[in-house]
Amino acid sequence: MKKLLIMLMFFVHGISCIAQTKAVRLQGELKNFPSEVMMFKESPIAKLLKQYVKINLDEKNRFEVTFELEKSAYFQLGRNTLYLSPEDRLELFVDMDNPMNAKFKGTCSEACSYLKARPFPKAGSYLYGTGVMKDNPSKEELGERVKQEVLARQKKLSALQNVSEKFKKMENGRIQFDAANTLISYCRNQAYKNKVPKEEMQAYVADSRKLYQEDIDEYVTIGSDKDYLNIGVFLNVSEECIRVIGEENMDQEIFDFLKALELVYTLGYKGPVADVLSAKAKTKKELKTKKYIDAISEAFDKYNLIMPGNSAPEINMKNREQSLVKLSGYKGKVVVIDVWATWCGPCKKESPYFEKLAEKYKGNKKMKFISISIDTNLKAWEKYLAKHEKISEQLVCNRTEFEKYILQGVPRFMVIDKEGKIIDAFAPVPSSGKLEKIIESNLN
Repeated sequence: MKKLLIMLMFFVHGISCIAQTKAVRLQGELKNFPSEVMMFKESPIAKLLKQYVKINLDEKNRFEVTFELEKSAYFQLGRNTLYLSPEDRLELFVDMDNPMNAKFKGTCSEACSYLKARPFPKAGSYLYGTGVMKDNPSKEELGERVKQEVLARQKKLSALQNVSEKFKKMENGRIQFDAANTLISYCRNQAYKNKVPKEEMQAYVADSRKLYQEDIDEYVTIGSDKDYLNIGVFLNVSEECIRVIGEENMDQEIFDFLKALELVYTLGYKGPVADVLSAKAKTKKELKTKKYIDAISEAFDKYNLIMPGNSAPEINMKNREQSLVKLSGYKGKVVVIDVWATWCGPCKKESPYFEKLAEKYKGNKKMKFISISIDTNLKAWEKYLAKHEKISEQLVCNRTEFEKYILQGVPRFMVIDKEGKIIDAFAPVPSSGKLEKIIESNLN
């Protein structure tokens, strides 16, 4: 019996050691980042569950973090993309404002250095950050420039020596999908540039695409593989892949992930309301991939904390004098919250409607309207406020403060009752008129 116990202890210890070898260790300096940073993982399950690694910076903007990683994955750190594998050790310097200034030293440095040139944001691909639009090329010239960009990037990729074949496969996919996305985006951008009326937009884009359709089709012919779900831009061209390759030739996981992602995104913007719960039941019946069915259940479970009637999780903010302000400090009043950012167009469109409500109820001592910016650039926030008069109280905080509120995007509106309990964590936009109805029904 004693011998058996010793063997079991040895076995468990062995498993523990093996697990520890999968740990990734990062250290270095982050410039122009907030003190608390979310480094988002970009695998399919991570996208559904919004998984990330939290990084806390010291007073010198330095950090060290260790986390478990089962298999290689992409991570988004500011505007830089990292490709990390189990056991990686990486020392880095990353500047939020200048991604090309990033420096890497360690086991995965070659892949991370290569990724500095990845197009960002993905929505326009090569239209931004490259020379394809230099000197305002003609439609014909743009197609040729995209081809040359693809060849140049493929040459750079093939020259990498200390990266896996899977990395090269996925990055070659990114190159081609970015090229397709460039041509598709260009047609839409030209429509907006030429101020094409909304009712004529679809026909205009379709006509413009005729010149590039053969190229687009060629770029997406490789897109049947589920591995490409790890690459954000693939989602932009997935419909093109399905059209060219055919549904019967696509990996089933791609269809299941796209359905799951649509549901989770709707959940993130609308909350677990009746129609979203109905869509959940329908989607789970349609899916064939168990891990995505399980992920949907887990994603919905995260919202239990912020259902109506639950105590509102604390939010630590700062006012314009940089003094600490807590959400709990407003207890005794109905609090109406606008979460926004200076870089958010829809936020700015909704702001006048929110301020109109703040003006209407400013004499009511039982109410408080607060606008919480998630800007990391405080100078931009102050500059914006200097030019725009506000009635609501202006506060700012790190986006991580909304971790428990599952902040998918902004603007986001919330209403908290005088006891500090949630009335609606996904309140309607003020321009709809529905937010005021919620306010009126909770003033007693």
